[in-house]
Amino acid sequence: MNTNTDKRQLVAQAHDALFNRHDVSALARYFAQDFIEHSPFVADGLAGLKAMIESKPSLQHEAARILVDGDLVAVHGRYVGLEDQPLVGFDLYRVQNGKITEHWDGLVPEAPANASGRTQLSGPTAIDTQADTEANRQLVLDFFQRFLIEGDYNVAFDYTTGDHFHQHSPDIADGAQNMVSFLTAIRDEGHGLEYKKVHRTVAEGQFVLTQSEGAIAGKRHAYFELWRVEKGKVAELWDAIAEVPEDHEAVHQHGIF
Repeated sequence: MNTNTDKRQLVAQAHDALFNRHDVSALARYFAQDFIEHSPFVADGLAGLKAMIESKPSLQHEAARILVDGDLVAVHGRYVGLEDQPLVGFDLYRVQNGKITEHWDGLVPEAPANASGRTQLSGPTAIDTQADTEANRQLVLDFFQRFLIEGDYNVAFDYTTGDHFHQHSPDIADGAQNMVSFLTAIRDEGHGLEYKKVHRTVAEGQFVLTQSEGAIAGKRHAYFELWRVEKGKVAELWDAIAEVPEDHEAVHQHGIF
């Protein structure tokens, strides 16, 4: 269980067994006994995951992208049957010694396509194995620091593909200017997106996923953003931004991050 292929296959098989076939015996095959759960909606450990699976008889999951970076595996996909309406977003797993040992997630309700016709999951899926993963990670982190944490929105025109930037957020059309205009407007209205800290990145090929935290209108939020890099520029964005439930600590004590 040392290669990216092994870890990608392990998580894909675990997802299919649990969420599509509802085979709770897969917990023993794919998950560590001391599995740690960070989702605010699932009780801790294997017992919590088992109870959730058994309580959602119509649950199904479709993966659009699976990225592997060291011991972290990120799944970008869509759930049906988890809530009243489909949810899309990210599951993040830690894989150690051939078992899944830890899980985080960021899921939001599915929305219609945005003004540019892009959905929350559409777009490229194949990983460019010739891309410089570490250079792409650093580019995204530099951009993230200046653009989102420091809030200097004008740097978008230096770091991105400008008018050719592809946007999958439901409320924003393609193009760097549309993104900047949207973020500036909501900041001016007093409920802008505040970013405080990047907790984890998952980078593979041209894709870089950032898991971070911050606040919107004073309420704590978890941010999952998937960036695609093309020829040294940030070219595409998918995201899942969700408020952290105030009572999430009542489910377990590990925290959402």
